[in-house]
Amino acid sequence: METIAIYGKGGIGKSVVATSLSVHYAQNGNKVLHVGCDPKHDSAMRLLKEGQEIRTVLDVLREDPEAMGTEEILTTGRYEIDCCEAGGPTPGVGCGGRGVARMIETLDEMQLLQSGRYDVALFDVLGDVVCGGFAAPLRDGFAKKVLIVLSEEPMAIFAANNIARAIDIYRSNGVCLAGLVVNLRSNEANVNLLHAFADRLNTKVITVVERDPRIQEAEKHQRTILEYEPDAPASLAFKELGEALLKIDPQEVPLPTPMTDDEVFAFLRDHEG
Repeated sequence: METIAIYGKGGIGKSVVATSLSVHYAQNGNKVLHVGCDPKHDSAMRLLKEGQEIRTVLDVLREDPEAMGTEEILTTGRYEIDCCEAGGPTPGVGCGGRGVARMIETLDEMQLLQSGRYDVALFDVLGDVVCGGFAAPLRDGFAKKVLIVLSEEPMAIFAANNIARAIDIYRSNGVCLAGLVVNLRSNEANVNLLHAFADRLNTKVITVVERDPRIQEAEKHQRTILEYEPDAPASLAFKELGEALLKIDPQEVPLPTPMTDDEVFAFLRDHEG
């Protein structure tokens, strides 16, 4: 079974990438588990059928811990994709990362990934792994292939480097940095900067997704770009990404070589313009 985690700074487009991959794999006959690891629980909504709602793992635990079962935490959306959302604490109270960690524990207790029920499991994970809870898919060995989504913006690159650090820390779990997905903020951006950054991390840019207003239009209809405009350049990029991921052997992927914070900013200064 393929287990893939999508990481990147907040608002960078992780959920666009993750849900597009889930749809691509499901459309090609794979049984998919889509796991949202953001307290806002806003990843799977792009995959649900009209009128469906999803109960988060933390919702179920708060209501009746004894009733926990797959039928409580899984919602089957379009293309028979099973969706699971971690959820989060009451705003201002508790730790969002703990919600992710508790969900991972629940999936492990249920042996859901070991059941043979799925061909692909995708984890859509918040942030730059400053919190151990959000590193749970890596720490507990759930995700073997990690994609980092970033743009040409300095803070997106800074966050990507932090994620590479976490991958390096948990490399003994068989985790690998499969590559980078560039989600451009501007189609006029210097993409060479991102390729240089990939080289510095000892990885590669797998695909570049150009900015396209149709992606946002699709989200208004709670759809992925693959469904909304199957032949759009972004749709073709996601399909290419999905196929490239399946061909990656984690055993053959070199370890990342992340930089220190100072080295990141020195790199950015050296590549100005």
